[in-house]
Amino acid sequence: MKKNSGSKLPQDEKIELQVEKWDAFARITPTVFLIISIILISTGYISFDTAFYLGLGLFAVTAVTWWFWTIYTIRHLIRTLNRASRSLGEVRDEFKDVKLKVEAFHNEQQP
Repeated sequence: MKKNSGSKLPQDEKIELQVEKWDAFARITPTVFLIISIILISTGYISFDTAFYLGLGLFAVTAVTWWFWTIYTIRHLIRTLNRASRSLGEVRDEFKDVKLKVEAFHNEQQP
């Protein structure tokens, strides 16, 4: 990913970076949790119930955090698409104006 001259990334690049982090989190965290839980349960440091409820709590926190991040990202996407749509509408209107001017110029040039 390219960075701007400043330390701030454009919003789109920030979201891409966040998606990459969520992807890594989703791949690594469950595996690490299971390995640590198996070790702790088999050595007797914690019971299965403790590991289960700890996993349930971590899952709930992750789900809620991910939900709010998803809503934020969708809101950004909608704003971006609306801006793009307005800009394309303006460009279309400008092309219509140019077309009319070219046709008028062409009509003036004909005898």
